[in-house]
Amino acid sequence: MRLIASFLILFICTELSAAQSNTSSVFRFLEVTPTARSAGLGGNHVGIFDADFSLMHVNPAYLNAGNTGSISASYINFLADANMGFSSGAYDLEHIGTLGLGIRFVGYGEFDQLDENGNDLGNFSANDIAITGAYSKSISPKFQAGAAVDYIHSSYANFRSSAISVSAGLLYQDSTSNFSAGIAIRNVGAQITTFEERREPLPLDVSVGISKKPEAFPFHLSFTLRQLNNWDLRTFGESEKPAPLDNLFRHMLFGAEADIGESMQVRLGYDHYLHEQTKTGQTFDLAGMAFGVGFNFKSMTFDVSRNSYSKLGGITRLSIKVALL
Repeated sequence: MRLIASFLILFICTELSAAQSNTSSVFRFLEVTPTARSAGLGGNHVGIFDADFSLMHVNPAYLNAGNTGSISASYINFLADANMGFSSGAYDLEHIGTLGLGIRFVGYGEFDQLDENGNDLGNFSANDIAITGAYSKSISPKFQAGAAVDYIHSSYANFRSSAISVSAGLLYQDSTSNFSAGIAIRNVGAQITTFEERREPLPLDVSVGISKKPEAFPFHLSFTLRQLNNWDLRTFGESEKPAPLDNLFRHMLFGAEADIGESMQVRLGYDHYLHEQTKTGQTFDLAGMAFGVGFNFKSMTFDVSRNSYSKLGGITRLSIKVALL
């Protein structure tokens, strides 16, 4: 009951921030999909069936007792040669709950530093990091609740900012009907220190999602409505609100996953907002589309995904999970 009450309080707090637009938020790296499995399904789904601890950054309720003694790592060769890494682990304490620890890191490389006259002042580096502590507990045979706290820090040359945020989620899963549903509220918090004394909002996200495998159908289908706190999802440079139907689709993530035998999965996904942000508008392209494949080897799982950014290129994610216990 305390977890449910905390979750409801957190949800009410997000209503106070609903008018904030994420287009002006700081620490945008928190929105990046952390694992290849979820990326292959189109993005940050919050109700994936049979999800695991490596997605606790998306929904802390994905942590469960079956994850104990497991670790995961993901690598992304992001756009413009930025490198991103995600790592997490989980351990279950009997009668207490499941604990999770995660790290997200982005390195943007080194840059030339010049003054206003073009004089070389040397090099500088830029990076982001978020350290996450999470906790979840089963509140019924089919319900899991979770919460997480993040310490976030960004450093760009001599400019630095840090913040504290909290996230919470609920997950319902019924194995007999191959159905799951989830809700997550992420990145509720504020900066501790700011860039040049300018306070900016964190990338708040309220999402709901479901996953279902219809009978006699090979794919397990996932659907998520994200950014419910920020209904006006314009792309960069759009001066007018998008048409209602187009705007609705920008909030949607679609995914499908099928088993190929006992040790392989194939995945498809689509993110319409990403499509609108990166499409060329001149020729047919796969902007917003995602593809993925997974392999299971006893206690090890290996996933790879590819997300299309049209002419900007594509992003490949590699993820590995290992059960140590």
